[in-house]
Amino acid sequence: MIRITARSHSTGDYLLPEDALLPLFVVSCGHQYHFSKDFSVRRPEGRSDYQLLYLCEGCGHFLRGGVWEKVPAGSLILYPPHEPQVYTYLAEENPEIYWIHFSGSDIPSLLSSFQIRDSHIGIHPALKQVFEEIILELQLHKFRFQDVVGADFHRLLALFNRFMHVQDSAQTDNPPIDRLITQLHRHYMDNWDIRAMADFCHLGVDHFSHRFKDAVGVSPVRFLTGLRVERAKELLLTESLSVSEVARLVGYQDPLYFSRVFKKFTGISPGMFHGNRGKK
Repeated sequence: MIRITARSHSTGDYLLPEDALLPLFVVSCGHQYHFSKDFSVRRPEGRSDYQLLYLCEGCGHFLRGGVWEKVPAGSLILYPPHEPQVYTYLAEENPEIYWIHFSGSDIPSLLSSFQIRDSHIGIHPALKQVFEEIILELQLHKFRFQDVVGADFHRLLALFNRFMHVQDSAQTDNPPIDRLITQLHRHYMDNWDIRAMADFCHLGVDHFSHRFKDAVGVSPVRFLTGLRVERAKELLLTESLSVSEVARLVGYQDPLYFSRVFKKFTGISPGMFHGNRGKK
């Protein structure tokens, strides 16, 4: 299992009384990938804050209203404060999940305005990228990090709402882009550029770029970079590889260029990320 957790309070994942009085307070955010053993959560009394879960791969099993439900990838699960939380992830199903805990006086109106609820919104790399930005801010605790996290949280809700609308409008049938996304996930290390991606879809470059961004929420190049950086982070965290070796494995022949891209994307150098792997 890979589990990365980032918190607003350096001393733990909890909600102080004064936190709940703020308009918005993000308590913690994290990323889990289960591939070696099952994982279960049982909180009969729930938590004092809200929790949003986004399943981006595999599936999960949730006890809702006394009934176990198998929830597929692309699903959003919302737990209000003090609602019982009972769910399980099976390693054989390779689930990958992002989650965020939050509170504040503005939360009920925000959730209502953005129509946030249990729903299937599809698999969107743009959501993973926003989650990763929030996690990084909560790890580094730079000046005014809560303001940056708050802005990212609003963006996350807006994207959830956008993808709900797209799903409800049945606008997700985009075979050329879907095939390309599958290919990029499998062969992200290959020598892709915008022309190669457009040719794969049998589309002109400009038309392809607009169509891809409408479907996915980010540009093709940013999407590919996101895939490579995410894989690089996994390798840096879990393997005894040098930064140069990781760069080549994810598609960058020039380690210095890879380091610039990685730092631009995450705010931290791969060397520093690699050196901190034991602290995650």
